[in-house]
Amino acid sequence: MSYIKINGREFDADVAISSYNRNFNVLDGDNAGRVLSGLMIRDIIGTYLGHKITVFRRGNNYKGLDDFWDYLYQHSIDDSVLLEAADGQKTISYQAYYTSASQDIERVENGVTYWGEIEVSFVPMDAQLKP
Repeated sequence: MSYIKINGREFDADVAISSYNRNFNVLDGDNAGRVLSGLMIRDIIGTYLGHKITVFRRGNNYKGLDDFWDYLYQHSIDDSVLLEAADGQKTISYQAYYTSASQDIERVENGVTYWGEIEVSFVPMDAQLKP
């Protein structure tokens, strides 16, 4: 099972995962809110299952880490990407977007910049679970 594929491209051989988080958010529509008695009225649109992933270089493969960053950066202007990610004991696939990624410098040595982990959160374009 691959932990991460973006638009069909596998990155497992180039980068290692240091943190892998799945999360979900339930989105309500305009008709949700509290009534005078205090009771909450829900207007559930659906549940959106997303992933937050932190990757680092595999061994001394700085190029693999740079390539992952470049791929994320180049596709950041796409409306969405197809994410395939581990979820439970299976792999799920969904259209997702991301609005940011972050990476710190580890060190600069002999004119070479060594970058650290990359963190990115993928948000589903559509709910995977609907009422």
